Amino acid sequence: MIDQVEVAVIGAGPAGLCAALAAAQAGAQVALVDGYGRPGGQYFIQAAEELRASRPMRHQGEGRALWERVAAAGARFLADTIVWGAFEGNLLGLHGPQAPAYVQAQAVILATGAYDRPVAFPGWTLPGVMTAGAAQALLKQQRILAGKRILLAGTGPLQIVLAAELVRAGASVVAVLEGSRFVAKAVPHARALWGQWRRLAEGVSSRLTLVRKGVSFRPGWGIVGAHGTDRIDSATIARLDSAWRHIPGSEETLACDTLCLGYGFIPSNTLSRLMGAIQEWRPELGGEVPLRDNHMRTSVPAVYAVGDGAGIGGGPLAMLEGQIAGIATAAQTGHGTGDAEGAIQRLAPALLRERRFQRMYAALFAPGPGLYEWSRDDTILCRCEEITKTDVRKAISLGADSANEVKAIVRCGMGDCQGRMCGHLVSHCIAQETERPIAEVGVFRPRPPIFPVPIVAVGRQ
Repeated sequence: MIDQVEVAVIGAGPAGLCAALAAAQAGAQVALVDGYGRPGGQYFIQAAEELRASRPMRHQGEGRALWERVAAAGARFLADTIVWGAFEGNLLGLHGPQAPAYVQAQAVILATGAYDRPVAFPGWTLPGVMTAGAAQALLKQQRILAGKRILLAGTGPLQIVLAAELVRAGASVVAVLEGSRFVAKAVPHARALWGQWRRLAEGVSSRLTLVRKGVSFRPGWGIVGAHGTDRIDSATIARLDSAWRHIPGSEETLACDTLCLGYGFIPSNTLSRLMGAIQEWRPELGGEVPLRDNHMRTSVPAVYAVGDGAGIGGGPLAMLEGQIAGIATAAQTGHGTGDAEGAIQRLAPALLRERRFQRMYAALFAPGPGLYEWSRDDTILCRCEEITKTDVRKAISLGADSANEVKAIVRCGMGDCQGRMCGHLVSHCIAQETERPIAEVGVFRPRPPIFPVPIVAVGRQ
Protein backbone atom coordinates (compact mmCIF):
# COMPACT_ATOMS: atom_id res chain seq x y z
CA MET A 1 0.00 0.00 0.00
CA ILE A 2 1.36 3.43 -0.97
CA ASP A 3 0.02 6.55 0.74
CA GLN A 4 0.36 9.85 -1.08
CA VAL A 5 1.25 12.93 0.95
CA GLU A 6 2.34 16.46 0.10
CA VAL A 7 5.07 16.83 2.74
CA ALA A 8 6.75 13.97 4.62
CA VAL A 9 8.82 15.00 7.65
CA ILE A 10 11.20 12.30 8.89
CA GLY A 11 12.05 12.78 12.56
CA ALA A 12 9.97 14.39 15.31
CA GLY A 13 12.70 16.18 17.24
CA PRO A 14 12.87 19.99 17.45
CA ALA A 15 13.67 20.40 13.74
CA GLY A 16 10.98 17.98 12.57
CA LEU A 17 8.29 19.37 14.86
CA CYS A 18 8.94 22.94 13.70
CA ALA A 19 9.05 21.85 10.06
CA ALA A 20 5.75 19.97 10.39
CA LEU A 21 4.16 22.92 12.20
CA ALA A 22 5.20 25.50 9.60
CA ALA A 23 4.12 23.34 6.66
CA ALA A 24 0.80 22.31 8.22
CA GLN A 25 -0.07 25.86 9.31
CA ALA A 26 0.50 26.96 5.72
CA GLY A 27 -2.07 24.42 4.58
CA ALA A 28 0.09 21.52 3.39
CA GLN A 29 -0.86 17.91 4.03
CA VAL A 30 1.88 16.68 6.38
CA ALA A 31 2.93 13.23 7.57
CA LEU A 32 5.38 13.29 10.50
CA VAL A 33 7.27 10.01 10.93
CA ASP A 34 9.32 9.02 13.98
CA GLY A 35 10.81 5.84 15.37
CA TYR A 36 9.71 6.62 18.93
CA GLY A 37 6.27 6.39 20.48
CA ARG A 38 6.08 10.08 21.36
CA PRO A 39 7.42 13.09 19.50
CA GLY A 40 10.26 15.19 20.89
CA GLY A 41 13.50 13.48 19.92
CA GLN A 42 16.44 13.52 22.34
CA TYR A 43 16.19 17.27 22.92
CA PHE A 44 12.53 17.17 24.01
CA ILE A 45 12.58 13.52 25.13
CA GLN A 46 9.37 12.69 26.98
CA ALA A 47 8.91 10.64 30.13
CA ALA A 48 7.47 7.14 29.84
CA GLU A 49 3.67 6.93 29.85
CA GLU A 50 3.53 5.67 33.44
CA LEU A 51 5.54 8.71 34.55
CA ARG A 52 3.58 11.34 32.62
CA ALA A 53 1.84 12.52 35.80
CA SER A 54 5.17 13.55 37.34
CA ARG A 55 6.41 17.09 36.89
CA PRO A 56 8.07 17.36 33.47
CA MET A 57 11.56 18.76 33.07
CA ARG A 58 11.72 22.13 31.30
CA HIS A 59 12.53 20.81 27.84
CA GLN A 60 9.89 18.10 28.19
CA GLY A 61 7.18 20.67 28.87
CA GLU A 62 8.29 22.79 25.92
CA GLY A 63 8.33 19.76 23.63
CA ARG A 64 4.86 18.71 24.71
CA ALA A 65 3.49 22.20 24.05
CA LEU A 66 5.11 22.28 20.61
CA TRP A 67 3.65 18.89 19.73
CA GLU A 68 0.17 20.05 20.76
CA ARG A 69 0.49 22.90 18.25
CA VAL A 70 1.60 20.48 15.53
CA ALA A 71 -1.34 18.17 16.23
CA ALA A 72 -3.77 21.12 16.25
CA ALA A 73 -2.42 22.18 12.83
CA GLY A 74 -3.53 18.83 11.42
CA ALA A 75 -0.24 16.98 10.85
CA ARG A 76 -0.56 13.19 10.82
CA PHE A 77 1.86 11.46 13.22
CA LEU A 78 3.17 7.97 12.47
CA ALA A 79 4.65 6.83 15.78
CA ASP A 80 7.02 3.88 16.36
CA THR A 81 7.69 3.91 12.62
CA ILE A 82 11.03 3.22 10.99
CA VAL A 83 11.96 4.60 7.58
CA TRP A 84 14.01 1.66 6.33
CA GLY A 85 14.56 2.76 2.72
CA ALA A 86 14.21 5.57 0.18
CA PHE A 87 13.61 5.07 -3.52
CA GLU A 88 13.09 7.04 -6.73
CA GLY A 89 10.30 9.61 -6.69
CA ASN A 90 10.49 10.32 -2.94
CA LEU A 91 9.11 6.88 -2.15
CA LEU A 92 9.84 5.94 1.47
CA GLY A 93 9.66 2.40 2.87
CA LEU A 94 8.06 2.33 6.33
CA HIS A 95 7.66 -0.19 9.13
CA GLY A 96 5.38 0.59 12.05
CA PRO A 97 2.16 -0.52 13.76
CA GLN A 98 -0.07 2.09 12.07
CA ALA A 99 2.11 2.90 9.07
CA PRO A 100 1.44 2.14 5.41
CA ALA A 101 4.05 0.05 3.63
CA TYR A 102 5.20 3.10 1.65
CA VAL A 103 4.67 6.84 1.61
CA GLN A 104 5.27 8.89 -1.51
CA ALA A 105 5.72 12.61 -0.94
CA GLN A 106 5.87 15.66 -3.16
CA ALA A 107 8.54 17.01 -0.79
CA VAL A 108 10.57 15.35 1.97
CA ILE A 109 12.11 17.08 5.00
CA LEU A 110 14.82 15.03 6.64
CA ALA A 111 15.07 15.89 10.34
CA THR A 112 16.94 12.76 11.29
CA GLY A 113 19.05 14.19 14.12
CA ALA A 114 22.40 12.87 15.26
CA TYR A 115 23.90 10.18 17.47
CA ASP A 116 26.66 10.19 20.08
CA ARG A 117 30.16 9.92 18.65
CA PRO A 118 31.60 6.48 19.51
CA VAL A 119 35.10 6.48 21.00
CA ALA A 120 37.13 3.27 21.09
CA PHE A 121 39.66 2.58 23.85
CA PRO A 122 40.55 -0.50 25.93
CA GLY A 123 37.48 -1.52 27.89
CA TRP A 124 34.93 0.61 26.03
CA THR A 125 32.71 -2.44 25.45
CA LEU A 126 32.37 -3.24 29.18
CA PRO A 127 28.88 -3.05 30.69
CA GLY A 128 28.54 0.29 32.46
CA VAL A 129 30.33 2.21 29.71
CA MET A 130 27.69 4.16 27.80
CA THR A 131 27.10 7.35 25.89
CA ALA A 132 25.99 10.51 27.64
CA GLY A 133 22.84 10.39 25.51
CA ALA A 134 21.95 6.96 26.90
CA ALA A 135 22.39 8.16 30.49
CA GLN A 136 20.28 11.23 29.78
CA ALA A 137 17.53 9.15 28.14
CA LEU A 138 17.40 6.79 31.14
CA LEU A 139 17.06 9.74 33.50
CA LYS A 140 14.53 11.79 31.54
CA GLN A 141 12.45 8.98 30.08
CA GLN A 142 12.48 6.40 32.88
CA ARG A 143 13.72 8.42 35.89
CA ILE A 144 16.50 5.84 36.26
CA LEU A 145 20.07 6.67 37.26
CA ALA A 146 22.69 5.06 35.02
CA GLY A 147 24.81 4.21 38.08
CA LYS A 148 25.80 5.21 41.60
CA ARG A 149 29.38 6.42 41.05
CA ILE A 150 29.46 8.03 37.62
CA LEU A 151 32.46 9.38 35.72
CA LEU A 152 31.72 11.67 32.78
CA ALA A 153 34.25 12.16 29.99
CA GLY A 154 33.83 14.12 26.79
CA THR A 155 33.67 17.68 25.57
CA GLY A 156 31.20 20.55 25.62
CA PRO A 157 28.81 22.11 28.14
CA LEU A 158 26.22 19.37 27.68
CA GLN A 159 28.48 17.31 29.94
CA ILE A 160 28.15 19.83 32.75
CA VAL A 161 24.37 19.98 32.32
CA LEU A 162 24.07 16.18 32.42
CA ALA A 163 26.37 15.94 35.43
CA ALA A 164 24.23 18.46 37.30
CA GLU A 165 21.04 16.57 36.37
CA LEU A 166 22.56 13.34 37.67
CA VAL A 167 23.67 14.99 40.92
CA ARG A 168 20.23 16.49 41.49
CA ALA A 169 18.71 13.04 40.92
CA GLY A 170 20.92 11.53 43.62
CA ALA A 171 23.95 10.14 41.80
CA SER A 172 27.53 10.57 42.97
CA VAL A 173 29.52 12.10 40.11
CA VAL A 174 33.19 11.19 40.48
CA ALA A 175 34.47 13.83 38.05
CA VAL A 176 33.77 15.55 34.76
CA LEU A 177 36.63 15.24 32.26
CA GLU A 178 36.64 17.90 29.54
CA GLY A 179 38.91 17.09 26.61
CA SER A 180 39.24 20.68 25.45
CA ARG A 181 41.10 23.50 27.15
CA PHE A 182 38.38 25.79 25.90
CA VAL A 183 39.01 28.76 28.20
CA ALA A 184 42.22 29.65 26.36
CA LYS A 185 40.35 29.69 23.03
CA ALA A 186 37.14 31.41 24.15
CA VAL A 187 37.96 35.13 23.93
CA PRO A 188 37.75 35.54 20.10
CA HIS A 189 34.30 33.93 20.18
CA ALA A 190 32.79 35.93 23.04
CA ARG A 191 30.46 37.79 20.67
CA ALA A 192 28.70 34.53 19.83
CA LEU A 193 27.37 34.36 23.38
CA TRP A 194 25.39 37.56 22.97
CA GLY A 195 21.71 36.71 23.06
CA GLN A 196 22.34 33.19 24.39
CA TRP A 197 21.11 34.13 27.86
CA ARG A 198 19.13 30.97 28.42
CA ARG A 199 22.04 28.73 27.54
CA LEU A 200 24.36 30.78 29.74
CA ALA A 201 21.95 30.63 32.67
CA GLU A 202 21.62 26.85 32.32
CA GLY A 203 25.40 26.46 32.17
CA VAL A 204 26.04 28.67 35.20
CA SER A 205 23.31 26.94 37.22
CA SER A 206 24.71 23.50 36.34
CA ARG A 207 28.28 24.53 37.15
CA LEU A 208 27.22 25.93 40.53
CA THR A 209 25.44 22.67 41.32
CA LEU A 210 28.67 20.76 40.69
CA VAL A 211 30.73 23.21 42.74
CA ARG A 212 28.36 22.93 45.70
CA LYS A 213 28.59 19.13 45.53
CA GLY A 214 32.38 19.21 45.23
CA VAL A 215 32.45 17.53 41.81
CA SER A 216 35.86 17.80 40.17
CA PHE A 217 35.90 19.45 36.73
CA ARG A 218 39.09 18.71 34.76
CA PRO A 219 39.74 20.53 31.46
CA GLY A 220 42.30 18.84 29.23
CA TRP A 221 41.71 15.29 30.51
CA GLY A 222 40.56 12.13 28.72
CA ILE A 223 40.13 8.39 29.06
CA VAL A 224 42.95 5.86 28.72
CA GLY A 225 40.96 2.72 29.52
CA ALA A 226 38.09 1.17 31.45
CA HIS A 227 38.68 -1.79 33.77
CA GLY A 228 36.53 -4.54 35.23
CA THR A 229 35.46 -8.15 34.80
CA ASP A 230 31.69 -8.34 34.46
CA ARG A 231 31.31 -4.56 34.34
CA ILE A 232 33.38 -1.43 34.79
CA ASP A 233 34.77 -0.83 38.26
CA SER A 234 37.43 1.80 37.50
CA ALA A 235 38.88 3.91 34.72
CA THR A 236 42.35 5.20 33.96
CA ILE A 237 42.48 8.84 32.89
CA ALA A 238 45.28 11.07 31.65
CA ARG A 239 46.03 14.63 30.65
CA LEU A 240 45.74 15.42 26.94
CA ASP A 241 47.98 17.55 24.79
CA SER A 242 46.60 20.10 22.30
CA ALA A 243 45.94 17.31 19.75
CA TRP A 244 44.12 15.21 22.36
CA ARG A 245 46.90 12.63 22.69
CA HIS A 246 47.64 11.18 26.14
CA ILE A 247 50.54 12.78 28.00
CA PRO A 248 52.72 9.93 29.38
CA GLY A 249 53.18 9.94 33.13
CA SER A 250 49.95 11.83 33.89
CA GLU A 251 47.75 8.76 34.35
CA GLU A 252 45.39 8.33 37.31
CA THR A 253 42.86 5.61 38.15
CA LEU A 254 39.41 6.49 39.48
CA ALA A 255 36.87 4.07 40.96
CA CYS A 256 33.45 4.21 39.25
CA ASP A 257 30.61 1.90 38.30
CA THR A 258 29.52 3.90 35.23
CA LEU A 259 31.39 5.84 32.56
CA CYS A 260 29.40 8.25 30.39
CA LEU A 261 31.04 9.36 27.15
CA GLY A 262 30.01 12.60 25.48
CA TYR A 263 32.53 13.39 22.74
CA GLY A 264 30.08 15.22 20.50
CA PHE A 265 27.69 13.98 17.85
CA ILE A 266 27.70 12.57 14.34
CA PRO A 267 24.99 13.74 11.91
CA SER A 268 22.59 11.00 10.88
CA ASN A 269 22.83 11.56 7.13
CA THR A 270 22.08 8.02 5.91
CA LEU A 271 18.73 8.90 4.34
CA SER A 272 20.04 12.02 2.60
CA ARG A 273 22.83 9.92 1.11
CA LEU A 274 20.41 7.18 0.09
CA MET A 275 18.24 9.77 -1.66
CA GLY A 276 21.21 10.99 -3.69
CA ALA A 277 21.96 14.30 -1.98
CA ILE A 278 25.51 15.57 -2.54
CA GLN A 279 27.54 15.48 0.67
CA GLU A 280 30.61 17.31 1.93
CA TRP A 281 33.03 16.53 4.75
CA ARG A 282 32.64 19.19 7.47
CA PRO A 283 34.41 18.07 10.67
CA GLU A 284 33.30 21.24 12.47
CA LEU A 285 29.69 20.14 11.84
CA GLY A 286 30.28 16.57 12.99
CA GLY A 287 31.41 14.84 9.79
CA GLU A 288 29.71 14.28 6.45
CA VAL A 289 26.67 16.50 5.80
CA PRO A 290 24.45 17.32 2.81
CA LEU A 291 25.00 20.48 0.81
CA ARG A 292 22.00 22.84 1.18
CA ASP A 293 20.76 26.19 -0.08
CA ASN A 294 19.23 28.94 2.06
CA HIS A 295 15.85 27.16 2.00
CA MET A 296 17.49 24.01 3.48
CA ARG A 297 17.03 22.26 0.13
CA THR A 298 19.63 19.62 -0.76
CA SER A 299 20.96 18.97 -4.26
CA VAL A 300 17.85 16.81 -4.80
CA PRO A 301 15.16 19.41 -5.63
CA ALA A 302 12.33 18.13 -3.42
CA VAL A 303 14.47 16.87 -0.54
CA TYR A 304 15.32 19.15 2.39
CA ALA A 305 17.60 18.50 5.39
CA VAL A 306 17.39 20.30 8.72
CA GLY A 307 18.74 20.13 12.25
CA ASP A 308 21.65 18.08 13.53
CA GLY A 309 21.28 15.55 10.70
CA ALA A 310 22.55 18.30 8.39
CA GLY A 311 25.25 19.57 10.75
CA ILE A 312 25.52 19.69 14.53
CA GLY A 313 24.11 22.98 15.80
CA GLY A 314 21.80 22.34 18.74
CA GLY A 315 18.08 22.63 19.39
CA PRO A 316 17.44 26.36 18.71
CA LEU A 317 19.21 26.25 15.35
CA ALA A 318 17.40 23.03 14.44
CA MET A 319 14.04 24.66 15.16
CA LEU A 320 14.82 27.64 12.93
CA GLU A 321 15.97 25.41 10.08
CA GLY A 322 12.82 23.33 10.48
CA GLN A 323 10.64 26.45 10.21
CA ILE A 324 12.41 27.52 7.04
CA ALA A 325 12.08 24.12 5.39
CA GLY A 326 8.42 23.88 6.42
CA ILE A 327 7.64 27.26 4.84
CA ALA A 328 9.61 26.34 1.69
CA THR A 329 7.97 22.93 1.20
CA ALA A 330 4.50 24.36 1.75
CA ALA A 331 5.20 26.92 -0.98
CA GLN A 332 6.62 24.20 -3.23
CA THR A 333 3.39 22.20 -2.87
CA GLY A 334 1.21 25.23 -3.59
CA HIS A 335 0.36 26.46 -0.09
CA GLY A 336 1.08 29.49 2.04
CA THR A 337 0.50 33.21 1.74
CA GLY A 338 2.59 33.75 -1.37
CA ASP A 339 5.30 35.50 0.66
CA ALA A 340 7.37 32.46 1.58
CA GLU A 341 10.59 34.25 0.71
CA GLY A 342 9.68 37.15 2.98
CA ALA A 343 8.81 34.80 5.85
CA ILE A 344 12.16 33.04 5.45
CA GLN A 345 14.02 36.35 5.34
CA ARG A 346 12.41 37.43 8.61
CA LEU A 347 14.05 34.43 10.28
CA ALA A 348 17.51 35.42 8.95
CA PRO A 349 18.72 37.43 11.99
CA ALA A 350 17.90 34.62 14.41
CA LEU A 351 19.48 32.11 12.03
CA LEU A 352 22.65 34.21 11.83
CA ARG A 353 22.85 34.36 15.63
CA GLU A 354 22.48 30.60 16.03
CA ARG A 355 25.02 29.84 13.31
CA ARG A 356 27.48 32.18 15.02
CA PHE A 357 26.99 30.13 18.19
CA GLN A 358 27.39 26.93 16.12
CA ARG A 359 30.79 28.11 14.85
CA MET A 360 31.90 29.06 18.36
CA TYR A 361 30.87 25.69 19.75
CA ALA A 362 32.78 23.85 17.04
CA ALA A 363 35.91 25.97 17.54
CA LEU A 364 35.94 25.38 21.29
CA PHE A 365 34.82 21.79 21.62
CA ALA A 366 35.59 19.85 18.41
CA PRO A 367 37.67 16.78 19.38
CA GLY A 368 41.30 16.69 18.32
CA PRO A 369 42.76 14.03 15.99
CA GLY A 370 44.31 12.17 18.91
CA LEU A 371 40.84 11.00 19.99
CA TYR A 372 40.97 8.30 17.32
CA GLU A 373 44.36 7.09 18.57
CA TRP A 374 43.13 5.96 21.99
CA SER A 375 42.44 2.43 20.71
CA ARG A 376 45.08 -0.33 20.73
CA ASP A 377 45.69 -3.17 18.29
CA ASP A 378 43.32 -5.55 20.13
CA THR A 379 40.60 -2.91 20.72
CA ILE A 380 37.29 -3.76 19.07
CA LEU A 381 36.18 -1.13 16.56
CA CYS A 382 33.09 -2.91 15.20
CA ARG A 383 31.10 -4.30 18.12
CA CYS A 384 28.48 -6.12 16.03
CA GLU A 385 31.04 -8.23 14.14
CA GLU A 386 33.83 -8.05 16.80
CA ILE A 387 36.33 -6.56 14.36
CA THR A 388 39.50 -5.22 16.01
CA LYS A 389 41.90 -2.52 14.94
CA THR A 390 44.32 -5.28 13.89
CA ASP A 391 41.65 -6.78 11.61
CA VAL A 392 41.18 -3.42 9.90
CA ARG A 393 44.94 -3.04 9.47
CA LYS A 394 45.16 -6.49 7.88
CA ALA A 395 42.52 -5.49 5.33
CA ILE A 396 44.53 -2.36 4.56
CA SER A 397 47.67 -4.48 4.08
CA LEU A 398 45.75 -6.48 1.46
CA GLY A 399 45.20 -3.32 -0.55
CA ALA A 400 41.92 -1.97 0.82
CA ASP A 401 42.16 1.81 1.06
CA SER A 402 38.55 2.94 1.53
CA ALA A 403 35.86 2.27 4.11
CA ASN A 404 33.78 0.20 1.70
CA GLU A 405 36.74 -1.95 0.61
CA VAL A 406 37.64 -2.71 4.24
CA LYS A 407 33.99 -3.51 4.91
CA ALA A 408 33.95 -6.01 2.04
CA ILE A 409 36.94 -7.88 3.49
CA VAL A 410 36.28 -7.98 7.24
CA ARG A 411 32.47 -7.36 7.45
CA CYS A 412 32.68 -4.29 9.68
CA GLY A 413 29.48 -2.25 9.43
CA MET A 414 27.36 -5.27 8.47
CA GLY A 415 25.73 -5.76 11.86
CA ASP A 416 22.50 -4.44 13.34
CA CYS A 417 23.78 -0.88 13.72
CA GLN A 418 24.72 -0.72 10.00
CA GLY A 419 27.96 1.09 10.79
CA ARG A 420 26.59 3.80 13.07
CA MET A 421 28.89 2.64 15.89
CA CYS A 422 31.96 1.67 13.91
CA GLY A 423 31.79 3.74 10.71
CA HIS A 424 33.78 6.77 11.83
CA LEU A 425 36.18 4.62 13.87
CA VAL A 426 37.04 2.48 10.86
CA SER A 427 37.31 5.45 8.49
CA HIS A 428 39.65 7.31 10.85
CA CYS A 429 41.76 4.17 11.30
CA ILE A 430 42.14 3.86 7.51
CA ALA A 431 42.99 7.56 7.20
CA GLN A 432 45.70 7.25 9.84
CA GLU A 433 47.17 4.06 8.38
CA THR A 434 47.21 5.33 4.79
CA GLU A 435 48.03 8.96 5.68
CA ARG A 436 45.12 10.23 3.61
CA PRO A 437 42.35 12.74 4.39
CA ILE A 438 39.25 11.27 5.99
CA ALA A 439 37.11 12.80 3.23
CA GLU A 440 39.06 10.75 0.68
CA VAL A 441 38.68 7.53 2.67
CA GLY A 442 34.92 8.01 2.87
CA VAL A 443 32.32 6.26 5.00
CA PHE A 444 30.25 3.12 4.51
CA ARG A 445 27.82 3.20 1.60
CA PRO A 446 24.21 2.99 2.86
CA ARG A 447 21.94 0.25 1.56
CA PRO A 448 18.31 -0.43 2.46
CA PRO A 449 17.14 -1.62 4.87
CA ILE A 450 19.10 0.97 6.85
CA PHE A 451 17.56 -0.33 10.10
CA PRO A 452 16.78 -3.93 11.06
CA VAL A 453 13.19 -4.74 10.08
CA PRO A 454 11.30 -8.04 9.56
CA ILE A 455 11.76 -9.39 6.06
CA VAL A 456 7.99 -9.13 5.54
CA ALA A 457 8.26 -5.32 5.87
CA VAL A 458 10.62 -5.15 2.90
CA GLY A 459 8.34 -7.29 0.78
CA ARG A 460 5.06 -5.52 1.50
CA GLN A 461 3.28 -3.70 -1.32
